[in-house]
Amino acid sequence: MKRKIIQYLLWVLAKLTLWRYHPLIIAVSGSTGKSSTKEAIYYALKNNFRVKRSFSNLNTEIGVPLTIIQGYDAKTNIFLWLANIFKTFGLLIIKQKDYPEILILEMSEDQPGLIDYLTNLCRPKIGVISWISDLPVHAEFYPNAQALHQEIQKLVLKLPKDGTAILNSDNDLSLEIKDKIKSQLLTYGFSEKAEVKISDYSLVVSQDLRETGMSFRLEYQGSYVPVKFKGVFGEAQAYALAAGAAVGLALGLNLIEIAQSLEDYTILKARTTFLKGKKNTWLLDDSYNSNPTALKMALKIFSEVVNSLKQENLYPVKRRILALGEMRELGKYSEEAHREIASYLIKEAEILILVGEKMKITYEECLKLGFSQENIYWFNNSKDAAKKAQELIQAGDLFLVKGSRGIHLEQVTLAIMQEPEKAKNYLSFEEPT
Repeated sequence: MKRKIIQYLLWVLAKLTLWRYHPLIIAVSGSTGKSSTKEAIYYALKNNFRVKRSFSNLNTEIGVPLTIIQGYDAKTNIFLWLANIFKTFGLLIIKQKDYPEILILEMSEDQPGLIDYLTNLCRPKIGVISWISDLPVHAEFYPNAQALHQEIQKLVLKLPKDGTAILNSDNDLSLEIKDKIKSQLLTYGFSEKAEVKISDYSLVVSQDLRETGMSFRLEYQGSYVPVKFKGVFGEAQAYALAAGAAVGLALGLNLIEIAQSLEDYTILKARTTFLKGKKNTWLLDDSYNSNPTALKMALKIFSEVVNSLKQENLYPVKRRILALGEMRELGKYSEEAHREIASYLIKEAEILILVGEKMKITYEECLKLGFSQENIYWFNNSKDAAKKAQELIQAGDLFLVKGSRGIHLEQVTLAIMQEPEKAKNYLSFEEPT
C-alpha cells in the first residue's frame, strides 16, 4: 500500500514537473546495454544541450519519476521522501533556469505493462532500443519470450509522428517492427544497411591493460569521422556510442560535434574494465550484471584481448580464469540458458569458478563436455568463490569476473585487486548524477 501511494504521488509530481518545464524526453530500453547507451547519449549531447540522465538503476515506476523531479533515491528514508516533495514544490513554484532541456530516461521492462506506464508518464520524443535478446532477460513475469520482446518494442511504437525511433540494425528483434513505426526511423550498427555505421573497428591493446581501448569510424550519409578511446572497448560499447551519435544526428548535430563531445565518454563502473590484480595478474571486471547475450559479448572481448596479447607479445597470459555468477531474472528460460553457456565457457578458460545455485547446471554441463574436474569449482556464494580465487591466483593469470548483481561477484574482484583499498569507491556502483 505504501509503495502504491508513493508511486501515485511521484506520478503526479513528475507530470506537474514535465508540464512546467517541457523537456524533450529521450527514452532507452532493451534487454542489454541500456545503461551504456544512456550514458553515450548523454555524452553525445552534453556539449550542445542542457541535459541530464537517469542514474544508478532508477529505471522503474519509482526511479523514472525521481529522475524527472531531480529527486533523491530515498528508499525507506522518510526524511528524503519529504525532501523530494518539498524540492518538487520548489521546482513548480519558482521556475529553475538550470532544469534540463533534455532528459535521458532509462526504462526497465521487468514487469508487463511497465513500458506503457512509463511512456504514458513522460511521452518520449526519441526512443532508443539497445538490443533485444532471443533468450529474454527479466522473463520471470512474462508468459513467453514474445511477450517480453513486445513490451520492449512498445517504446518505439508509441512515439509521435514527429519523433524518432533509433534501432540497432544488427538486431533482428528490433528491426522486425520497423514497418509498424509511425515516427521517423534511424538505424545504427556494423552492418551495411545501418544509417549510422560503425566501420574499421579495431581493438587497441596496451601493455598496461587499463589503457586498452578501441578505434573505429562513424559514417552517416557519405560523411565519416574517426573516433578513438582509451579504457573503453568492445562491440557493445561501440554500439552504445553509435546509438549516442544517432540521437545527436536526430537533434541536428553533425558528426564532428558529436565526436568531440564523445571524447569525454567513460565506461560505467564494473563494466568491461581492466584492473591490475595481485601477483602480476590482470582482471577484466564486468561484475555489475549478467545475462546470456552480455556474457557472450564479454567472452568475445576476453578472447580478442588474449589473442592480441599473445600476438603482440605484450603480456604472457599463462592461464585464463573465468569467475562467473549465475544469470538471474530469466524465469523459465534459466535452466536452458545456464546449460547453453557451458559450450562457450570451456573454449575460453583453463579454470572455471562458478557461483550460485543455477550455475550447478553449468558446472555439470561443462563436465559432460569434457572439461577437467580438477579445474572447475562451484560455490553457493561469492565469499567462498573469492577465497578460492585468492588461493588459485598466480603470476600470468588473466581473469574475467561477471555475474548478476544479486550474486555479488564484486567480492571476487575485491579479493584479487592489487589495490583493494580503492575498491569501496570503485564498487559503489553509484553512477554520476
